[in-house]
Amino acid sequence: MTVVALLALALLGSAAAIVLVRLFRGPTNLDRIVAAEILMVIVIAGVATESAWQRTATNLPLLLILGLVGFVGGVAVTRFMSRDADDLDVEQAPARPVHPTAPVEDAADPTHPSDDQTDQTDQTDDPTDDQTERESHR
Repeated sequence: MTVVALLALALLGSAAAIVLVRLFRGPTNLDRIVAAEILMVIVIAGVATESAWQRTATNLPLLLILGLVGFVGGVAVTRFMSRDADDLDVEQAPARPVHPTAPVEDAADPTHPSDDQTDQTDQTDDPTDDQTERESHR
């Protein structure tokens, strides 16, 4: 059991070193948050490994508290970061387009008929004339 516990602790230590590099060098805040969460899991695994090595359950409350603090801390930081990102989106959104925009008309698009097509559609053989339409609207 001693060899397995020492090997597990050595692997957890090397994983913690790699995660610390990501925690300090992470290009974005999201990378740092994920690295902090993984570091908390590594600490919990280390305490659990030490508890198994010593064959004692006295560290069980510590494991529960670390798990709870890790979860609540990660959720709180993520929520705080997302709220700041939402505030920045609202504040930085331009009120008007930066460049003037004009509608683009496509002659091949059937939803926007050309002038020739609109002239033909105005001269339909509709049995109702303007007089009956005017009377029906009164």
